[in-house]
Amino acid sequence: MKRARRIVAPLVVLLLVYGGVLCAPQPLFAWSISSQNLTLYADRPFAPAAGARVLELAQAKLTASPLYAGEHHNVFVCSAPWRRVLLFNHNYKVGGVSYPWLTGNVFLRDAHIEDNRLLDSRGQPVSADRSLDYFIAHEVTHAMTGRVLGALDYARLPEWIREGYADYVGKGRAFDYDAAAQLYLDRAPAMDRWRSGLYLRYHLLVAYELDKQHWTVPRLLGSRLEQAAAERAIEATIR
Repeated sequence: MKRARRIVAPLVVLLLVYGGVLCAPQPLFAWSISSQNLTLYADRPFAPAAGARVLELAQAKLTASPLYAGEHHNVFVCSAPWRRVLLFNHNYKVGGVSYPWLTGNVFLRDAHIEDNRLLDSRGQPVSADRSLDYFIAHEVTHAMTGRVLGALDYARLPEWIREGYADYVGKGRAFDYDAAAQLYLDRAPAMDRWRSGLYLRYHLLVAYELDKQHWTVPRLLGSRLEQAAAERAIEATIR
């Protein structure tokens, strides 16, 4: 018993310390800018006006969501690989992470803030409609969803709803429903979440329920609708 306590106690302390770092990582980031209810932190210099503009674009998307309640969120852009390993944990290769069960903070990989672009694992700008403000809005939406649902119900959300709604908010008006529906019919690689790394398929399903079926967001989040059922419903309308 004593040996077990000697092992468990340091692990508990380590988890508490790590949780504290995730909740308050500001000392690791020397540069910041705030706009409305968002603050952008970075570990290398950036043009304040450009950072403020990115936050304004993200804020406009977030305020369009009925989940938004005016809460403040911190966004941390991690250029240094060690910061990504520390703050992303085992997900250090992805574009961004959030921890809705713990904090409203979100963490993003390296970015060209002046160009409103996140950088991929090769250091190249992420193209198309996934701008830096998209990634901010996407990850903050996860945090908002977790706050509204609570940790347990958030964890139980089907992936297509959890990621699809975050994508729905993150893309905003940039999403083309008809073009996405055609890609779905064509079985395009972009519709394969695991091959493409995109949430386009989930986004299409969420857009169908919210924009075509006129579901409310609370109804969507509370439905626990299986992905297969959502796909059958949309296929009946686009074939």
